[in-house]
Amino acid sequence: MDQTFCKKSGVIIIHIRSILPLLIIVLVIIPETVSSNTIGDIDHDLFDYVNKVDNGFLDSAMPIVQGMGDPKFYLAICAILSGFGNERMFETGKLASAAFVESGIIVFLMKESIGRSRPSDITEKDSFPSGHSTLAFTMATVAGNQYPKLRIPLYIGAIGTAFARVYLGRHYPSDVLAGAAIGTLVGIQISHFRNTIMEFSF
Repeated sequence: MDQTFCKKSGVIIIHIRSILPLLIIVLVIIPETVSSNTIGDIDHDLFDYVNKVDNGFLDSAMPIVQGMGDPKFYLAICAILSGFGNERMFETGKLASAAFVESGIIVFLMKESIGRSRPSDITEKDSFPSGHSTLAFTMATVAGNQYPKLRIPLYIGAIGTAFARVYLGRHYPSDVLAGAAIGTLVGIQISHFRNTIMEFSF
C-alpha cells in the first residue's frame, strides 16, 4: 500500500479523534445548557434589550458589519488569499478553507438536530448556533494566528458580527455565543494542525 496514502489516512484519523471533544461540547453540553429555564430567560431578556435599541447609525451599520460572517464573503477572502497572495497568504487561505468545511459541518448538524426557531421568524428552525458568528470567529482565529498584529481588529470585527446578528433580530445571544465558541475552537484546532493540512492538495 502506498506509504503516502497510509500517512495521510493516519493523519485524518488523528484529526477526527481530536475533534471528538469539540463535538461533544457543541452537540451535547451547549444545547443542554441553553435549554435550561434560567439560561433561557436570561437569553430572551438580553435579546429584547439589544433588539429594541433604536439607533439610526446602528440600523445602517449592522447590515454591513455582519458581512464578515457571510459564507460568500468568507469564501471570496479564501479565494483571494489562495490565488493572488504570497506564500503566507496562500497558507492562510488554505487553512481558512479547511476551517470553513469543518465549522460548516458542525453548524449544519447542530441546526438540523436542535431546530431552534429564530426570534424574528418562528418558521425558520435554524437559529442555533449562529453560522455568521461561527465563520467570523473562525476567520478571526485562523487569520489572527497567521497575522498576530491583526488579531485585535479581526476579533473586533467578529464581535461586531455577533452583535449585529442579535441587533437585527436574527439570533438570540446564546446562538452567537455558541457560534463564537465553535469558530474559535475550530480555528485553534486548524492552526494546531497547520503543517499537516498544508501537506494535502485541494
